[in-house]
Amino acid sequence: MTTPGKLTHPNSQPSDSTPTDGTTTGCPQDTLIRRENVIFVGSESDYDSFWLKMMFIAAAYVLTRGGLRRADKKTLAYVDIEYTRHEKLALDYLREKAGFNIVKLASSGDIVKLINTRPESMEGGKKVKLLLQDVAFFSHGLPGVIKLNFMGPYSTPSVDFSASELSATRKDAFVPDGRIYSYACRTGISIRSKSFSSDSEAGLENSLAQKMADHYKVEVHAFLRRSFYGNVLREKSTSSAISEALKEARKTQEGQVIELPPEHQALPHPGLADGLFSGAVREGTSGYALWRKAGGIELPSTGQTPEGLSAGMHVFTPKSSPS
Repeated sequence: MTTPGKLTHPNSQPSDSTPTDGTTTGCPQDTLIRRENVIFVGSESDYDSFWLKMMFIAAAYVLTRGGLRRADKKTLAYVDIEYTRHEKLALDYLREKAGFNIVKLASSGDIVKLINTRPESMEGGKKVKLLLQDVAFFSHGLPGVIKLNFMGPYSTPSVDFSASELSATRKDAFVPDGRIYSYACRTGISIRSKSFSSDSEAGLENSLAQKMADHYKVEVHAFLRRSFYGNVLREKSTSSAISEALKEARKTQEGQVIELPPEHQALPHPGLADGLFSGAVREGTSGYALWRKAGGIELPSTGQTPEGLSAGMHVFTPKSSPS
């Protein structure tokens, strides 16, 4: 599980020069700052698909290989809904081999609690504070809300991060040079429409991304368009070979974890994409979820819609306070 893969993160190289002793935080000299990186991973219930079931976890892997700055603590918080035991073994790997603290999210309040839990202690006569440094979201989203359990079972429990949850979090949770990355759809706009004539029409100034930047006084990187996860787990050109290999292997290995050389596995997921008229049944991929053993190939990119908006990640900075 050490294949490098491609990185397309705005800060794709880890920084070993980031101080963890409070020297650049603006805090009193008798306060030591420890830094925590947090990756939020949503459930995937919207797409009933072999190809996409593991897309959020796979994308998170890309950052764990070197897309975030060095930190004193690393946490991955995920929504434990409709992931099977085999699928969650990927998280066990991050805990055991990459040193991540793995946390389950069961409600919107759990997101707030994690952000607000900034413990303090004493070390050598100095106060020690643990603050957030780099935070990333991999989930579905709509303008104004990051939806970590979008279209889950009966849409409950709701696991959202919106202006309501944001206002419940402490403003001092981040180090001054903290950053947030949202790979959810349309975090950077506030207006729903199929198309726009320019970015300015989409309400960037009232977006959740801008509100997070203003609340925490940090940079926020977010998409204006929908996010595209279709290339995270495999190159599209390999799709046919993967499905044909799975179909053949199922003749003797049905219900087992199936190796799909050279890079992939098919993880048993009873009921996934097995509807009466599902194309996955004909394709031979129903009842399984695709996993790449090294995690994602690359980070999500911008999709094609809404039309008229800029591609790539837009960087939001805190608005200047009126004098």
